[in-house]
Amino acid sequence: MIRAVFFIIVVVVTTSIGAIIVMILGLFNRYSRFTYFQIVQRWARLVVWTSGTTVTVRGLEHIDSHKPYIVVSNHQSHMDIPVLIGYLPLHMTIIAKKELFRIPIFAQGMYAVGILKIDRSNRTRAFETLKKAEEVLKKYNISVLAFPEGTRSRNGMLQPFKKGPFVMAINSGIDILPITISGTFPILPKGRLLVRPGSVTLTVHPPIQVSPYSLEDRDRLIEIVHETIAKGLFEYA
Repeated sequence: MIRAVFFIIVVVVTTSIGAIIVMILGLFNRYSRFTYFQIVQRWARLVVWTSGTTVTVRGLEHIDSHKPYIVVSNHQSHMDIPVLIGYLPLHMTIIAKKELFRIPIFAQGMYAVGILKIDRSNRTRAFETLKKAEEVLKKYNISVLAFPEGTRSRNGMLQPFKKGPFVMAINSGIDILPITISGTFPILPKGRLLVRPGSVTLTVHPPIQVSPYSLEDRDRLIEIVHETIAKGLFEYA
């Protein structure tokens, strides 16, 4: 209980301070997205450390840190984003649900570092967000993190994938980097605020080239990525 309360305090305080710092830096307009990402990455590692979570990363040899990817991961917990941002050697932005942008200060910080807001209830607006993500990929040469399940799993099991990230990959020509995240579900599952210490395994799978696929083939691409991520869950269950 003490650790859980300490974790909440640290997350609230560091998130607020980090958001304010990023907003202030943004006023000077001299700092790059990479500078902002370094701040976010340090925040993410602090959050993971405070929770008592240990992280093992497998398959780092599959990442070329000089090229962008559409990073596609399963989604088990609130802890997924800090783990992925903190422990993958990639400069990433995130596609996040619009509800997170209702949180004061935190929302301003997300806007400042370039996190993209998606309205899952509005197909037109969701499509506009994906088009904007394509522009970010090409303009800034950074990766985009997406959770194709659309929301956190309620039981830790892999859910069906939505098509958006795969359409974005095909349209942009950017390869998909599948990630399996295992172990975050019992740490901070959906519907619970108190964190528990645990061990997490990140499995980085070989990138999947999208050049052989057209929009008509997207269901096959989705199937391949789903099977790849599911295999990682089975191996480290």
